[in-house]
Amino acid sequence: MLRRKMPQHNNKRRRELYLQNKDEINRKRREKNKELGINEKKKEYEKKYREKNKEKIMSNNKSYSRKLRDKYKELVFNHYGRKCECCGEEHIDFLTIDHINGNGEKHRKEINRRINDWLVKNNFPDGFQVLCFNCNWGKHINHGICPHKL
Repeated sequence: MLRRKMPQHNNKRRRELYLQNKDEINRKRREKNKELGINEKKKEYEKKYREKNKEKIMSNNKSYSRKLRDKYKELVFNHYGRKCECCGEEHIDFLTIDHINGNGEKHRKEINRRINDWLVKNNFPDGFQVLCFNCNWGKHINHGICPHKL
């Protein structure tokens, strides 16, 4: 009796064939999808799904954004230090990033994003320090000098 290999047993060979003919295979797939109107059907399905599951999607987006924000915050504070440079506060909920040269408002407008995201994506540039919110605000209202330093 002749035994035939099942397709799942031949994944390595299928992968090799795909890599050899990748451009042609993908071209044919695109053509077939256009003929069948796959994209329109897919868009319609996704639209209905989003309408039906709006709260679930919003919840997932919020939790993902929160996790990413916390991850970037952790990376930034691990790099710049985990305590206020002025008063020594160590509770992470009270800490923030300060522009040493005092050009924070201008810089935030230029980058148009959260500072922690920007710092991570730009490989933690110099010119920033960790301050608590009190020292940061005190530095702002005293023209660049924290009240602790006066």
